[in-house]
Amino acid sequence: MRQDQDFDKTIRIPVITDVVRAGDATLVEQVKNPRARQQRRQMFEQRLKERIEELKSATGQDEYSGLARAHAIRSESNQQAASPSNRSSIDPSVEKHIDQARDELIRELSGMLKR
Repeated sequence: MRQDQDFDKTIRIPVITDVVRAGDATLVEQVKNPRARQQRRQMFEQRLKERIEELKSATGQDEYSGLARAHAIRSESNQQAASPSNRSSIDPSVEKHIDQARDELIRELSGMLKR
């Protein structure tokens, strides 16, 4: 009876021996290979750039649409200036601020990709 009581009070640490198996040698080599690491990074960067371009084209935020929109806004404001009865309550500086913020965001994302 004494041995049973001692056994119950003993701290037991499980040791795993049979469950763990050595990894696939080709996968281990691929993970440790610095050239493969660089290739994975390049693939990630390429996919990220493609996704950014995809989003920019989907939202109409490519570099030319911003210029076209600015031209349209200028021509519209010139037309409104010609006819004073059609005054708009939108401040032109707001659109300029939005364009600058968008350009800053694109530059920041591009900078992140270059790192």
